[in-house]
Amino acid sequence: MPRASRRPIDKNLDHELRENFASLISSLQNSYEIEGFLNDFLTKEEKIMLGKRLMLHLMLENNYPTSNIETSLKVSRETVRVHKNIWQNAGSIYKEIISKISKKERTRQLFNKIESMLKPLDLAMRARSDMRARAKLVSGDFSEES
Repeated sequence: MPRASRRPIDKNLDHELRENFASLISSLQNSYEIEGFLNDFLTKEEKIMLGKRLMLHLMLENNYPTSNIETSLKVSRETVRVHKNIWQNAGSIYKEIISKISKKERTRQLFNKIESMLKPLDLAMRARSDMRARAKLVSGDFSEES
């Protein structure tokens, strides 16, 4: 993951830079401007990292198990642990925003895609001790159990 330089800058300058960045982001008028700005401002790796981080926090908000987060986002158990800690210590404004985002239709559709990706994995895990699950897995039937 990209990291900030280890060479510290003046605390007042750091504060001004953060304030200026927040002001810039809040001045963007619509999703077209936001997307245009972020596409040119962020590197490909930063976009991937931030997208995964947001989805990880959305999954934590929706009580997804660590193993499902690891599998679907291709992140390590340690990354999930670190972000669980960040999530638990996050402020109420942040949690309120994440909660609001997680209820949007577009986010719900993304959760549905993730869950459909995880069905074969869940079935494979159950197949270790469940003959019906094993038969469904072998037949390629990943639908919900009756």
